[in-house]
Formats: sequence, C-alpha cells, structure tokens
Amino acid sequence: MTHVAAAKQARVSQCRVRGVPVAVDLGAVRGVERADRMVAAPGDGDWPQVGSLPSRSGDAPVFSLAGLLGFPPVAAADGSHVLLCETPHGPAGVLVEQTAQGAAVAPGAFLAMPAVVGAPHFTGVVRTGSALLPFLDPAALLGGAPPREFPAAEPWRAAASEAVQRRLILIPLPLPARALGDREWAVGLPAATVAELVEPERLVAVPGAPQHVAGVTAWRDRVVGVVDLAAWLGLSPTAPDRALVAVVAAPGGREPVGLLVARGVRVLKLPVPNVASQRAFPGLADRVVSLVETGDRTVALVDLADLTGPGA
Repeated sequence: MTHVAAAKQARVSQCRVRGVPVAVDLGAVRGVERADRMVAAPGDGDWPQVGSLPSRSGDAPVFSLAGLLGFPPVAAADGSHVLLCETPHGPAGVLVEQTAQGAAVAPGAFLAMPAVVGAPHFTGVVRTGSALLPFLDPAALLGGAPPREFPAAEPWRAAASEAVQRRLILIPLPLPARALGDREWAVGLPAATVAELVEPERLVAVPGAPQHVAGVTAWRDRVVGVVDLAAWLGLSPTAPDRALVAVVAAPGGREPVGLLVARGVRVLKLPVPNVASQRAFPGLADRVVSLVETGDRTVALVDLADLTGPGA
C-alpha cells in the first residue's frame, strides 16, 4: 500500500544529524525522553545501538540516528533526546542531537526528494515556515512500514530562444594553472539547457547523500537537487561562498537539476574556433565527452544525461 504524505497532515519535529537539520516524522513516535535517562552501551557495543531505555515493560534498545543513516561511530554521545518509536519488534529509541516541539505540517508542504540527491533514507522534503528540510521517517529506519511516497513535481522543460541555442556557457574550474600548464580549465554547457543562475543562499545539505551532492534548494515553486560539478568531476569541491547554482534541464528527466559552480561564468557565441585538446583531464576522464582548446582555455564538454542519470 502506498503511503502518500499529501493525503493527510503530518506531525514533524526538527532534529539534527551530525549538525545538519532534518524534519522527523512523529507519526510513530509515542514519546520523547532526555538522553540522560538512557543506559549507555559498553564501549565495544554494537553500533549503531548506543544503549537502552529502561521502562516498566522492559528495556527498549536505543539506536543513534546518525548510525542508522550509515555514519561511523563517534567517541562522544551524539544526542540529547531519545525518540521512542513503535516498531514491529516492540518499542525502540532513536537518539538525536536535538529536537523541537512537534508541529502539524499541511499536505501541500511536502514534495518528493529530487532523484539526483540519492540519499536512500530521505524520500521527501518539507517546508516548515521559511525553512526547507529533508524529511525522515524514523520508524521506517527501524524496520517498520516502508517510507512514505511523495507527490512528484510536474514535468518541466527549459524554453530557449534560437539565439540562446547558439551560445555556450563556460564554467571555470578552480584549478592551479601553474601546476597544470598555462591554460585554464572550464566546463562547457549548452546555454539552452541553463534556465537561470541563482545564489546558493538557501542550500540545504542532505545527510547520507553522495559526496558530490551539495544538497537541495528552493527554486521558483520547486525543490531542486544540487550537484557540485567540480566534485562530480573528481576535483576539489566548490566553496559555497564562492559559487552560484546553475539550474539546468536534465535530459529525459522530469525535474531540473542544480549545478554548484564557481563564479566567473562566461557566455560564448557559437560557432567558436577550436581544436581537439591533447591535454589530460585532471579529474575523472570518463565523465568528460571531449576536450577542446578555444580562446585562452581548455574546455571539457560533459554529458548532462550522464551527470543526472542513475548511478551518477
């Protein structure tokens, strides 16, 4: 049976996973306890179980939320509250870094997590006030009902004029030119695929996403997954405070995708004089379709379908 969040309201609480805020579904949470009531597991305990919560009906095992999401153990306790959940195996606790009082969220505040994010336990995104938060069902982590499914965004296509279709956007790659030769590096994208360049001021991380995924952001009436282009290419990650988000149309996809890119983007009018490059790409060469020399830099052409497809 499909569980669709849009069918009813949900009660959520804002928690944190390794410092990252998330919205936790309180539908299967029967209580919240202080972490100091927990009996800690021995030092050689079976992570992610971190202890137990005594009760009249028997001790309930307590698991670290970070551990359930696949994060490695840490020396210090990573929580201040325990969410006591109902599971098919009885009550169990989830240790979280912090939690706020639960609040009802209207059905229209939920959307499916963008597919490009690839965080297996976060299937949705919720707007709470002005915040945009990844949505998590702790009972599903503990072997309960399958995660809720969320209404997908409406199909979207970028509209481009004939003039735009004859332009190429050059995205600089922040590499030390002296170490790699005199010519700089850039990634070339067809301008017709880029809908807008926006500031990454509301970029929200998603715990458990691949390292090349910067998070999600709100764009117009949508939630967009954001890929760090340089990290996806096997290069050093882009610093968010020196970046823009290029919202692009994903070939064959239903949703636009954001690319975290360095500032200094240029637009070239096609055709541009160029020759095939003999240089070796300094990152993951299999993610580059071709290399050309044009103007004062080497341009790497990438396939957006490869970037946004399964397993990217």
